[in-house]
Amino acid sequence: MLCGVRVKDNLKVFANNSEKEQGPFNCPGCKHELVLRKGRIKVHHFAHKPPYHCVRGQGESDAHRNCKESIYNSLSKLNHVKNLDIEADFGKVIADIYCLINNVPVAIEIQRSSLSVNEISARTSAYEKLGIHVLWLALFNKKLGEEKYSPKAWEKWCHATYFGRVYYWVKDLTIAPVHFSKYKNYVEPSNWYNECGEQQSAGGYYKSSKRYKIPFIGTYLNLATDFNPSYKTAWTGPTVHVPNCRIYNDRLRKWW
Repeated sequence: MLCGVRVKDNLKVFANNSEKEQGPFNCPGCKHELVLRKGRIKVHHFAHKPPYHCVRGQGESDAHRNCKESIYNSLSKLNHVKNLDIEADFGKVIADIYCLINNVPVAIEIQRSSLSVNEISARTSAYEKLGIHVLWLALFNKKLGEEKYSPKAWEKWCHATYFGRVYYWVKDLTIAPVHFSKYKNYVEPSNWYNECGEQQSAGGYYKSSKRYKIPFIGTYLNLATDFNPSYKTAWTGPTVHVPNCRIYNDRLRKWW
């Protein structure tokens, strides 16, 4: 986690602005002692001192922390962004970043591999009850530029939730919207004879792949200016359930 509570004055502080001599530091959630980790390679952060059972910061990679810090620092420079907070605690949910953008309450969540679709759905539902619009982001990866892509379950969930888009963080406030279209595999033709000596044939056609999709990257977006608040009613598909939710989605027309 990027923030901890400095015990001597009970203030929430950033790891990159803190020194070990200013400790001890506690977790804002479980109140357990934190260890300040400041190296030359990884993003400065706090970690729980073992043993511990708190889930705060669990599953965060260095890339995840870098994304969170970059977005926070970029938003802090904008006049139309108010009440900016990082690792904001709302009880049932802790937003990676929370703020008011043009007076719209927005929670920005960076997807972690440890989060299941059920957890993402539950958090989204919790934000709906709080009146907060949520934007789920993933980290951009080079495979999105290839001919075919195998989206994970949570990417399929986001695709259904955000009207056929998944949002990937590129840098600072730059977001890449991606649409996934059907990918078709060619089934090679084949011929054979059955037990009665009759010639049989199959194949020679294209079949939609269950695993792969074609990624179509849209025009890059600015997180602080190119999104609108929306309300999406609950929807259930063959493999995906989306609860009632308040989302923060782009203004682009279909590009696929």
